[in-house]
Amino acid sequence: MDTGRMARFTPPTPRSRRLGRELRRIRDGAKLTLDDAGRLANCSPSRVARVESGEIKVRPGDVMELLVAYGAPIDDERGKALLAMARDIREPGWWQRLDTLPVKYATYIAYEAEATGLRHYESSLVPGLLQTEAYARSIIAIGRETEAEAIEQRVQARMTRQKVLTRKPPLRLWAIISEAALYCEIGSQDIVRKQLNHLVEMGGRPNITIQILPFAAGGHLAVYGGFSILSFGQGDPDLGYTETLAGELFLEAANDITRLSNVHDHLKTLSLSPAESAKLIRERGKG
Repeated sequence: MDTGRMARFTPPTPRSRRLGRELRRIRDGAKLTLDDAGRLANCSPSRVARVESGEIKVRPGDVMELLVAYGAPIDDERGKALLAMARDIREPGWWQRLDTLPVKYATYIAYEAEATGLRHYESSLVPGLLQTEAYARSIIAIGRETEAEAIEQRVQARMTRQKVLTRKPPLRLWAIISEAALYCEIGSQDIVRKQLNHLVEMGGRPNITIQILPFAAGGHLAVYGGFSILSFGQGDPDLGYTETLAGELFLEAANDITRLSNVHDHLKTLSLSPAESAKLIRERGKG
């Protein structure tokens, strides 16, 4: 295998991990060690390990060489599927063409694009996937008065992200939003009014559930801020994400995901039903 033709893919994504797991299963089935695989594929054992962990974005030709090295057919259903997967993961995402996005934000977009489900809690604003363009621009412009190009690029990135809600099959979104977000004036009263009307409309879609956490709920387990839990299916573990003043954090440990899931379930019990939430948003939108 020509190691110079393989590029790093950091961090691993569900698809690259999935491909790596399948290649690991085939290697294990052939009873080959990492040293054996490296020797047969003419590369280092550590590189094979990084392929299997999803850290390296392999080319279809590299996958083909590994399959041949393992004595596995390349023209059966499994071989063709792995080659197609290798082609897919090398396709650059639209976010990679934007030079103003922070690395961790771009990484989050990459995960979000592959997710099948998203559970979210937002403590003060409407979640990005549910924002109108005017509302998003008003938020993104805060503190960036002299960066018009960067602002516009971030706004368009946020609008493009929202396509996950209308693709086939669409992302399943369960958003819990603090009632405070309905009162936070972003940009102008007109912008907020249109944003709230948009929120009601989005909540009517079959793949989107919106609940409002009312002030009356009092103290709760997420008083320190919002978070997201991304789900991917096909045996891939969930991923947690949260933003802080010190930067963004990705959470992968099983106990962290369990804690976030429990908090989201806790908030669901404290929140208004989707129908009651829509009524409250609609009333607030009337001013």
